[in-house]
Amino acid sequence: MFIKLNLGVSKLKKVKKVIIGLFIIFFFSFFSHNATSATTIGDTTFPADVGKTYTWELTHPSDAKGAKFTFTSESIEKGVHNTIDALIVYCTMRVYNPSLGWSTSVDNELYIAANQTQNYLAFENYIGGPVVIPTPINLTLVAEAFGVYNYSIIDNTIISNYPDGISEEFTFNTKGFLTIVLSKDDGIILSRAVLDTGGDDAIPFGNYFLIFMVISVIALVYLKKQKIK
Repeated sequence: MFIKLNLGVSKLKKVKKVIIGLFIIFFFSFFSHNATSATTIGDTTFPADVGKTYTWELTHPSDAKGAKFTFTSESIEKGVHNTIDALIVYCTMRVYNPSLGWSTSVDNELYIAANQTQNYLAFENYIGGPVVIPTPINLTLVAEAFGVYNYSIIDNTIISNYPDGISEEFTFNTKGFLTIVLSKDDGIILSRAVLDTGGDDAIPFGNYFLIFMVISVIALVYLKKQKIK
């Protein structure tokens, strides 16, 4: 009886060690993945993962629905731009027209150079406007660097007011992704594009979390059975 009890305790200890080990592996895998998914210089981080494609879809007007454009970060490196140490980001941007198919507007070209610590931001190649910006977001710096006409800022939205009642609104989330862009004429929406995939504010636990949870539940059930015995 004494021997059997010791064997049970030994098994319990082994299972507990396995659970702790799995947690440590999960913890470091998750955070190392997210730590390397963005490059930082000073207090400036570019949020788009290299190789990941982010998509915006035109939802208005109705006859343009289905049109979309994409942004793919090709590389993020530390370099020098106009004598300023900065994050140098190359990107590819593509446009989809339901009638004409896909076309590439920016092909692995310099998109942005940024060092917000030095109050420096330069946009080079893009379509439509700034779709991904450095974090922490500084919309005044973005508007000035992009040359937005007669702009104002409300919360996380840059509003550009042109003559004759035309305006554009660029709204960003806290991660630095454009979530919606509107064109208006005297307050009436002419066009609307919204972020369709990627760039959300959620913490991307994804499959790591699910795998860890399944293993943990199985281990806990086993522990409980061993205690009952």
